[in-house]
Amino acid sequence: IFVLSIFMVSRGRHWIDALVRKRPGAEGVALQRAFERIGTSVSGYIGGALLQAFIAGLAAFVVLAILGIPSPLILAVVVAIFDVIPMVGSTIAGLLVGTVTLFASFPVDTIIWAAFVIGYQQFENYVIQPRIQSQAVSLEPFIVLVAVLFGGTLMGVVGAILAIPIAATLMIAFQEWGKFKVEVKEMHAFLEWFNATRDGTM
Repeated sequence: IFVLSIFMVSRGRHWIDALVRKRPGAEGVALQRAFERIGTSVSGYIGGALLQAFIAGLAAFVVLAILGIPSPLILAVVVAIFDVIPMVGSTIAGLLVGTVTLFASFPVDTIIWAAFVIGYQQFENYVIQPRIQSQAVSLEPFIVLVAVLFGGTLMGVVGAILAIPIAATLMIAFQEWGKFKVEVKEMHAFLEWFNATRDGTM
């Protein structure tokens, strides 16, 4: 999968350009515009996910350092890695780190950590993630939240990860299709006017 992904990323632009060149005039321009917007949106989603993971890791590091848990930086990195998974990633990381707190100062540290995980997860799911991803992929926060919930319910972790870029792709495709139809209609109207004017002049 990793090797195939490298080939797809390295040759993806060439394949897209080849596809666009096969389409006539206005349709090719509309496809090119849609693909560029989709690429920008997906890259924005990845950047937003990394920013969200960094915030989660930083918050976890602060709490773990205050509690005096051993190796807070390593545990914070674990939190950041799992936080890339929408909705449930922070819970998985919280359980893993919570296991470590059992051997530190049970039950005080474990209770404090559990309270932090529960509170932060709610704050991240309904405030941080919708705001970051709505800016990154130009979607309304409500749409981001609904997309993640539907994707996670239908396809689990994979669905939750892919939900936002899929929602952005569908929205862009719908917008560009509507814009293309309007452009074609305007072009036909102009040609009709031009032909009528030319016939009248002749």
